[in-house]
Amino acid sequence: MPVSHPIPTNADRQQLDATLLSNWVELLYRCIAYRGLDANALFTQAGVDESMRGADQRVQASKVKHLWELAAQRTGDDAFGLTAAEVAYPVMFDSLSVAMSSSATLLEALQRFIRLRRIIDSQCVNTLEEVDGGYKFGWSNAEGCESQIGAEAFVAAMITLCRWGSGPAFSPAWVSLCHEETESAQRYRRFFNAPVEFQASENALLLSEETLLRPLITANRELALSSEKLSRAYLAQIEKTGVVSLVHNKLVEFLPQRTFTEDILAEELGMSLRSMQRRLLEEGSSYESLLQSVRKETALQLLQKDALSIADIAQQLGFSSASNFGRAFKRWTGRTPASFR
Repeated sequence: MPVSHPIPTNADRQQLDATLLSNWVELLYRCIAYRGLDANALFTQAGVDESMRGADQRVQASKVKHLWELAAQRTGDDAFGLTAAEVAYPVMFDSLSVAMSSSATLLEALQRFIRLRRIIDSQCVNTLEEVDGGYKFGWSNAEGCESQIGAEAFVAAMITLCRWGSGPAFSPAWVSLCHEETESAQRYRRFFNAPVEFQASENALLLSEETLLRPLITANRELALSSEKLSRAYLAQIEKTGVVSLVHNKLVEFLPQRTFTEDILAEELGMSLRSMQRRLLEEGSSYESLLQSVRKETALQLLQKDALSIADIAQQLGFSSASNFGRAFKRWTGRTPASFR
């Protein structure tokens, strides 16, 4: 008698697609131990192999999400992610953190991060946009893959890296966070050393141009270039290991053209449509789930550009109308495109 298997939902597929750098698991382990908890026991409970710490491999993001939330629950600390600033270490983002620390300025470091960020988290959504008063760095949790706690740990680690290179006085001009204000509000303000707005429409930092263009004390051009080369090689390696990454990257390339189909994409990858579909299924994914993931990631970036109307963005993403885009965006984020903007 044949065995019936449940068909994975889009959220299920996105969770299977998302992977994290194992160095990030080491940082999480350090956070848990630093707070006096039994890190090995929590790792076992969350189904994460303790041996994955710092190993040269990728870790399923959904398991790590659960671990961040479990640690926050055990400590009773809704700002547990800020602990990452206490235990950050120089190669926490592998060669990418070395390339960033060795950059000439913080702006150059953040631009490197944006180009190579998928090394850390294959599903992360980050933006760096020039605005009045400087640059806005934004982040959005990948649905089903990242927790608020884990995302804030990443930002805390990034702030620490910036302070290593720019000096301990480094701080953003302001911070906006989507979650509600809690008893930990003052801890956030002390850590960022800046005004913090809660229940905001986006997670973002405003960094002044003066701050970003100040030379870093850790700058080393040769080290920055060699480390970026290593990062690019690693990214190329992980993005060719599976058809999921190949299809994802091709969708990012094709999306603005609005003329591709699933058949055309398969042909571009040198395989038949049936072969591509089969291999995606074997990796727990599908063309449709990846298309929606790329559409969401692109939408979050384009909505921060005021020059584009919502109708223009809908067209760029391949939707037949702005209303269809609006319904999809609300399904992805729980908000309308206009309220997000």
